[in-house]
Amino acid sequence: MKRYLSLARAALAALVVAMPVAAHAQDRITRLADVPEDFEFHPLPPGEGVDEVYYGCIACHSLRTVTNGGYSRHIWDELLDWMVEDQGMLEPEPEVREIMLDYLATYIGEDWEG
Repeated sequence: MKRYLSLARAALAALVVAMPVAAHAQDRITRLADVPEDFEFHPLPPGEGVDEVYYGCIACHSLRTVTNGGYSRHIWDELLDWMVEDQGMLEPEPEVREIMLDYLATYIGEDWEG
């Protein structure tokens, strides 16, 4: 019985921790028109990794080039390869690239309406 209660508490704790994440995903902005104009990184939508994407992209082109997207992670990954290999983009550190890809796929992914 003690083991069962311990497992039940662990499951409940995991559920409580997951709830804000699920709510946050539902609150995610999916339309350019809904990005607040006073947002520091406008026109990019708020989200984890926005600053890496902002500073990584603004060095070469308008952020509207990014928000015109709406691609899968795979396509964003290919676009980063193309920009590095053919367009002279500085190759981001691997961990920064992962942050950028996570952001792009999550916040400017296939359901994005730019």
